[in-house]
Amino acid sequence: MKGWLSCFWGTLSFLTRYPVPRMFLEGENGPMLCPTIFPVAGILVGLGPAAASVLTSHLPDMLDALIVVLVWSMVTGGIHWDGWADSIETALSGVSPHDKERIRKDPHLGTFGVLALVIGVLFKVVAVSAYRFQPVDYVTVALWSRGILPLFLILLRRILPEIPFSQGLGGGMASHLGFGSVATASLVTATLIFWTKGTGGVLVLFAGLVLLLIPARWILTRQDSLSGDFMGFCVELLEISSLIFLGEMALRRSEGSILTL
Repeated sequence: MKGWLSCFWGTLSFLTRYPVPRMFLEGENGPMLCPTIFPVAGILVGLGPAAASVLTSHLPDMLDALIVVLVWSMVTGGIHWDGWADSIETALSGVSPHDKERIRKDPHLGTFGVLALVIGVLFKVVAVSAYRFQPVDYVTVALWSRGILPLFLILLRRILPEIPFSQGLGGGMASHLGFGSVATASLVTATLIFWTKGTGGVLVLFAGLVLLLIPARWILTRQDSLSGDFMGFCVELLEISSLIFLGEMALRRSEGSILTL
């Protein structure tokens, strides 16, 4: 029982900023991260923007979207945005691997990092504003981006086996991903997505996952290692893209029903 609780709270502390009992985070290698808990953490993350969308539904679309994205970022403490900005800045800097590691670990953002952060946030705000999402959609997006992350990392490692793992917590977890835990997390995620979005949602998101390997591969080849920062980049990439994919799917269905009428 304690092992399961350590998995749960350790994973939650890695992916969110929800309060976590410190007694479950103590260990020789830091918090215990378990891929099978990633879908659960995703659902808990999604509850934040879902609740915000209910409370701000009476506001203008853009203001509503801004508040939803702000709450979304507060739930995670901005840790994924940090990885997004650091990974893109590292990828765009034409320096040696040693200097790339220094840039990635530098708490200050350079021009590329600031631009990446601004553009990423704008994309998410515009996507939330443009499509009429229901509260459950935010839970679905957060669930997908975290629940499918272990599989996404495994696929990238198959494509780029020469990329080393970082010495940090994220790299340590990625280096120990097993088939059983990845399959379980992926199956649970796909089942829940089918429950909320049906067969079409599952097919759209998995098709998008294959396409996202292209930009993710480009970024990873220009990193010093597969790190927690890169995992944060992947989470934001999966979130932004799934907002667009699901939004477009819902829009096409709506247009089809109108034409039928």
